[in-house]
Amino acid sequence: MMRVAALLLALASLQAQGAMDCSRARSNAEKMLCSNPRLMQADEQLAFAWREAIRRGVDPKDLQESQREWLRDVRDACNDTECMLRAYQDRTADLDNR
Repeated sequence: MMRVAALLLALASLQAQGAMDCSRARSNAEKMLCSNPRLMQADEQLAFAWREAIRRGVDPKDLQESQREWLRDVRDACNDTECMLRAYQDRTADLDNR
């Protein structure tokens, strides 16, 4: 039971990206996110899709791993708003379909 609680705490920290502390933005992707209301809204929608996937019973560990990969390989590879919006839309759709 303690292991499940620890995993849920870790997931909560990843979910918090939907309410990112922009004073801590370091990467180009984080700075773009914090400077654009459309991207912030997309990030909030992604956080909601994440919570719904957990509620539906998607394995939290698999979700966490796929989220890290998505951040590194997809979102952070974007250099403009349109790329990042597409990345968020695709990831949200992926989570909605799990």
